[in-house]
Amino acid sequence: MNMKSIISYLLVLLVIFNVVNAHFQLQAPKPRGFEDAKEPTAPCGGFDSVGNITDFPISQGQATCYFEDGDGTLTFYYAPTQNSTFIQIISVNLTRANATIGSQGVLQAVFALTPASGNGSWYQCADIKVTGDTKTNSAANVSPHISAITLFIGFIFVFYFL
Repeated sequence: MNMKSIISYLLVLLVIFNVVNAHFQLQAPKPRGFEDAKEPTAPCGGFDSVGNITDFPISQGQATCYFEDGDGTLTFYYAPTQNSTFIQIISVNLTRANATIGSQGVLQAVFALTPASGNGSWYQCADIKVTGDTKTNSAANVSPHISAITLFIGFIFVFYFL
């Protein structure tokens, strides 16, 4: 087997591995909890009690998730209380869900899997206190992120085509 065949085989295995093992974790704001087995349980991945409350800007908030692999659609929702109906929000802008500064609520992240990744949805929630927006220097908030897969594929292409 020549080097090109080995590299092609490894790339195919890498893609298959990514589709089969899908997981995600809400990183910020701090989630109520995480457990793989409970993640498909709505509305908050099996963590239904209020946890740590994190300050979160009303219209400039940034929620971050860690995706291990898998394909799907990530959507955010907001509910003003534990027992309220979740309202879909776009760009994590809580004004679209009628949030007010000083109120507490629940930010929900729902990752809907594609059929190739296993069907169903995974849920995570964070308890937040809505705060006013702060002015930030956008250049200071940029942090380069290159996934290991992208880096690996980049090295393969450089090696393969040189």
